[in-house]
Amino acid sequence: MKSLWIFKKTYNQAFPITKLSSDLHSSAQRVTTQIDRVASQLPVFRRQLHQHPELSGEEFETTAYLAKQLAAAKISFRLGAGKRGIVTDIVPGSEKNAPVIALRADIDALPITETNTVAYRSKNIGVMHACGHDVHSAILLGATLALHRSSPLPVAWRSIFQPAEETGCGASEMVAQGAVKGVDAILAFHVDPNLPVGCVSITPGPQSAFCQDFVIEVRGKGGHGARPHTTIDPIAVAAQLVTLIYSAVPRQTDARDPVVVTIGMIQGGQAPNIIPDAVVLKGTIRSFDQTVSDHARQTIERLCAGTARSFRSKISPVFDRLLRGGVNNPTVTENCLKAARNLLGENRVKTGRRPSMGAEDFADYPLRACMMLLGVKSPGKKITPLHTSTFDIDEKALLVGVRLFTRILQEWPGS
Repeated sequence: MKSLWIFKKTYNQAFPITKLSSDLHSSAQRVTTQIDRVASQLPVFRRQLHQHPELSGEEFETTAYLAKQLAAAKISFRLGAGKRGIVTDIVPGSEKNAPVIALRADIDALPITETNTVAYRSKNIGVMHACGHDVHSAILLGATLALHRSSPLPVAWRSIFQPAEETGCGASEMVAQGAVKGVDAILAFHVDPNLPVGCVSITPGPQSAFCQDFVIEVRGKGGHGARPHTTIDPIAVAAQLVTLIYSAVPRQTDARDPVVVTIGMIQGGQAPNIIPDAVVLKGTIRSFDQTVSDHARQTIERLCAGTARSFRSKISPVFDRLLRGGVNNPTVTENCLKAARNLLGENRVKTGRRPSMGAEDFADYPLRACMMLLGVKSPGKKITPLHTSTFDIDEKALLVGVRLFTRILQEWPGS
């Protein structure tokens, strides 16, 4: 308990938050009081989730843990299909016809074995919260508890704990289950290990790429490695195909339109002296424009057909659903920027960030949206990249996230 008190004291000394403006509603002080009440629990939430990560589609214990905390606080919610994910009931605002704002966090982890030596390292071998979803979930849980205890707010709100972000299907699942019915806008954080703790980055416009995964099976005719002339070597065919894709896609796309095709996996063969019957390639197409993505896909399909004819092989490309590129709505983003500047100060709020070629299924929510980047880098420490076995955060960022989520709702225009 003493360590949690030290966490809160250290945070407040390092990041003094600007006072609420006098024109905010009376709910403001109630929210502040409740945030102070929940502050010491935030590292507990985060570490529990970090120690027990679950892959996309398997978020049962994670959902159960979050549900237990919500139930204990008497917060009304419903579980997602298959007991994965949570959607809280909409909490009405104090104002008539108040806008409904959803707050979203993703809850799944990655197939990575953690190599950190911290006491709260993952207990599930081969699975790790290497993308910060434990952080997102802890922040949303803390914000949900504080907002619920402070109700009513001038705006209406709900929380969405979403599964399966890493596989790109969780957001569409939640939409199909009615998670955004009656909602006017949606907000989310993503941790940024390049940004110092206490800072945020909020930028209007494109944020993430259109992304489409694909699998290509190259089927030939196996045989002895000493007699390749009696075979149709699928490894040779696959090597030629990869070279063609990497050469043709950028040369057949307008240089002013960014596009990246990456082959991230090649599987085939069992022994050095055996030519296999088949090889499988897996990769992604990423761009900021659907037309460019479609053109890249068509180019790959054409290259597959031509290479198959040239080598007398069979090449079968299969493309997954196209994941939409994320765009921050200008009006919603401006609301977030204003609240962040009022809360943290002008110098801690960055904007104008260039969009990332990374993908995020947050784009599948059919609403005015804003995803904000939350700084988690400790001062003087080496940057720990996302999606690596050594990823970790400065936990002072947890309270920053809770305070910003709640402040945005308090200052929402018209509230």
